Amino acid sequence: MQNKATDIELIHKVLHENDSRAFGELMQRYTSQVYGAALRLMKDEDEAAEVVQMAFIQAYKQLDSWRGVNFGAWVTIITNHLALRQLEKEKKTVRVDEWTNGRTDEGPEADVADDEYDEEHEQQLQSLEQAVDKLPEQDRQLIKWHYYDGVPLQTIAERVGQTENNVKVRIFRIRERIKKMMQP
Repeated sequence: MQNKATDIELIHKVLHENDSRAFGELMQRYTSQVYGAALRLMKDEDEAAEVVQMAFIQAYKQLDSWRGVNFGAWVTIITNHLALRQLEKEKKTVRVDEWTNGRTDEGPEADVADDEYDEEHEQQLQSLEQAVDKLPEQDRQLIKWHYYDGVPLQTIAERVGQTENNVKVRIFRIRERIKKMMQP
């Protein structure tokens, strides 16, 4: 029985031995996770598959900037960024989360359709993405898991070794920081 290589070992093979099969194994491990994240945002199977392909290409090109965080989470973050940019570019329906900049008239989860899409909303999304990008890696990861990937709080708590209540408080505080960062 052969031991399965860790993500770190596979990444080392890609970077130092130019082993493309090692990256292929990483892709096999995380494609379904990354595809799920892309599909939640894109809501179209073909577009989600395209975003996943672009995400793995970008991950491969930027592999030397990987800093030892969970590889699947890292590629998922790349996927989320690419999907959001694609949605903004195509001006498709974009979900506005309650923590962006207050609630809309229709509530925190209002959809903005093509004919209602405006520059102010696009700037708000860009401002949100920039604010999230400025967060420390641990905080950014919590936000990505909870809001982008829909990971349950209990699962996040297990991943970071904290209680669910601690994770809730951390996410609340991070949201408050994001709101302040987004204020003019």
